[in-house]
Amino acid sequence: MVLGIHSDWEFFGVMALLAEGLRSATARALMPTRVFEISSRDFENLLYKAPVLAYSLVKEMSSRLRETGALMVSYLQRKNRELSQAYLDTVTVIVQNIEARDPYILGHAQRVTAIAKSIGKEMGLTKEELYFLEIGSLLHDLGNIGVPDSIFCKPGPLEHEEYEQVKEHSQKGKKIIEGITYLQNAIPYVFYHHERFDGTGYPKKLAGSEIPLAGRIIAVADVFDAITHDRAHRKGKSLDEGLVEI
Repeated sequence: MVLGIHSDWEFFGVMALLAEGLRSATARALMPTRVFEISSRDFENLLYKAPVLAYSLVKEMSSRLRETGALMVSYLQRKNRELSQAYLDTVTVIVQNIEARDPYILGHAQRVTAIAKSIGKEMGLTKEELYFLEIGSLLHDLGNIGVPDSIFCKPGPLEHEEYEQVKEHSQKGKKIIEGITYLQNAIPYVFYHHERFDGTGYPKKLAGSEIPLAGRIIAVADVFDAITHDRAHRKGKSLDEGLVEI
């Protein structure tokens, strides 16, 4: 779709009368055709000499501009939806490949996303906020891509040094996406989702409302899913037990 660029007071095209109907300049005659052509500098004369014709031209032009505007808005909205879905699809594929390293966490990101979006809707977040909540939820464990398999897939409890490496995944995730302009709004979900309300979390040991809302939402969704699903070193608890622990 191409839009012409014109100077002030210049019409966007030549209006023509074809078969007693108004047509835009983009119409192309396939046979000899009688047309009416007028330049913007002559339009004032037309107003005096043929006001009805001038009015009909302006009316038709306004109608076409409205139609063009509506078409452009619809086109941009559709392209925006397609682009947004493409981002989600790309993020989902990346996350699925990370989770494939450990069958016990397969589907974890999707479940956390579903829980987080439910929380967000209940809290009245806007459509845009919910979109980035979805992106951030899917990406919250992106930094695990930098955790060695020997630690990531370990079936037993982690040693202190191993746990310290795991704790770096929130910072690694932030570093991966902070250079991507479109994902800037997802950074708080990735960076703060292991902070705890009592200040004992990581990486910044924030407490209470110091923790961005994004981090608080993901923290609850992440922990609840972890509690209620099997892991390599323990069995998952029931939903009721998970709620009590939360």
